Amino acid sequence: MGKNKIKVSTFSFLKKAINVVFLIWMILIFIGSIRSTHLNITAVSPKLFALISLLVIFVVIYFMSNKIKSVINNKIMPYLLRHKLVLLAAWSLILIIGQIIFIDKTTTTIGFDVGGVVGEVLYGNAMPHYFSYNPNNLPLLFLEYFWGNHFGASWFSFNIMTLLSTDLGFVITILTARYINKNNMYTTWLLSLLLLSCFPYIIVPYTDTLVLPLVSLSFLGYVITKKNNDIYVKLLGSLLMGIFGMMAYLLKPSSIIFVIAIVLIEIIYLIFKNKKAKLIYIGLILLVSFGSAIGVKQIYNTYLHDQQYIKINPSMKKPPELFLAMGMVGTGGYSPQLTDEINSLETQHEKKTASVNHIKDTLKSYGPFGYLQFLLKKNTNNTSNGAFGWLQEGNFILAPANNRLQQLVYPNGSHLLDYFFVSQVVWIILIVILILGYKSPKNLESIIMILKLSIIGSLMYLLLFEGGRSRYLIQFLPQIMLLAGIYLSCYLTDETSTENSN
Repeated sequence: MGKNKIKVSTFSFLKKAINVVFLIWMILIFIGSIRSTHLNITAVSPKLFALISLLVIFVVIYFMSNKIKSVINNKIMPYLLRHKLVLLAAWSLILIIGQIIFIDKTTTTIGFDVGGVVGEVLYGNAMPHYFSYNPNNLPLLFLEYFWGNHFGASWFSFNIMTLLSTDLGFVITILTARYINKNNMYTTWLLSLLLLSCFPYIIVPYTDTLVLPLVSLSFLGYVITKKNNDIYVKLLGSLLMGIFGMMAYLLKPSSIIFVIAIVLIEIIYLIFKNKKAKLIYIGLILLVSFGSAIGVKQIYNTYLHDQQYIKINPSMKKPPELFLAMGMVGTGGYSPQLTDEINSLETQHEKKTASVNHIKDTLKSYGPFGYLQFLLKKNTNNTSNGAFGWLQEGNFILAPANNRLQQLVYPNGSHLLDYFFVSQVVWIILIVILILGYKSPKNLESIIMILKLSIIGSLMYLLLFEGGRSRYLIQFLPQIMLLAGIYLSCYLTDETSTENSN
């Protein structure tokens, strides 16, 4: 009995610790988001201001007039809910058409790393030694090279690939929500459409968006393994988790932090909750997952060794310590000065040693309280931008705005501030849902803990390593959208079999 009490209390403490850390972090993000300059209503265009004013007036009338409130609550809302599938499908179709038009009207040359990779595929003129310094982008190069050979090599073609990857990632996330619970599907679908309606990154063919379907498929594999009792279906889910998890890792290593969260939560549940766990099943699932992941990695290594497309110098690779060092200076983002200094060194040992020395010197100069203050500011830089850092890193688009859609997203666009305002509101809505999402069905407890720990781990990674802008949040959107969808569903349906998870 004593051991059981210790297990129960320890499990309860771990769960509460995750919930408290998650809640505090979401509140910090919310504070940073409402203080963002993007939420400046005085900077929006007269048309958007008028639209917002009408919306505010409507909300005030709704709360002041019982008759109007009754009509909306008893007639309009039930009608919308009865036809939610048709309405969401229609919105999805309109969105896809809009996205294609958006790509057609706004596709242009993109600078920075994106231009470096695409430039190599199109013209063979990437920045000197770019892939030797950044071999982590070789999978992206090979992917775009493959796409270009089969579907056309142009900025427009690569943006179509980005559109397909982005939408497919969200579709798989919605299907994952459906696999968990039907109501979760509708709310996750709704929130996904809301976010994608103000998401211009479909014209930036880079790993942030291209990794989304791989992350979503891998997590779907886990959910299949978790919720199905058929061993063969569990093994299929394990294959999905292993294969696509490793593919996500190769394309964007930080994107699979959720795998660490899965392992940690499953270990916790195995130790403290699952007294009769079938260890042979668990062992078989792990074997299939890790075996398939290792198989994918070996195939990639063989391809990398045999390919003749591009040659790299391994000694020029940026060490991981450099990204940790960059994450501690300035705004916590990319540092050209530090990068050039480390790149000028000849051996990996010299690069690592110099990076570690920078880390030590920086920590010493900050002191404990100074570093904590820096981290709080960096967290705001990492998470407060609802446009996911669009143009935050500088003008990676140099073309002037010449049509209405370009006016929304190009640097000199006359309606750029309108886009920033709307995207900021959408981001705040998501964060508020995550803060207020205090109820969840008991049978989803472990999945919610994994999603929360995954988000915490992702935010911690961005806090410690190179971050400084919210673009890096894109790779973690499947977890964010899924958790927000579950919470919104629980709030709207007011399920009775719930427990407090905050």
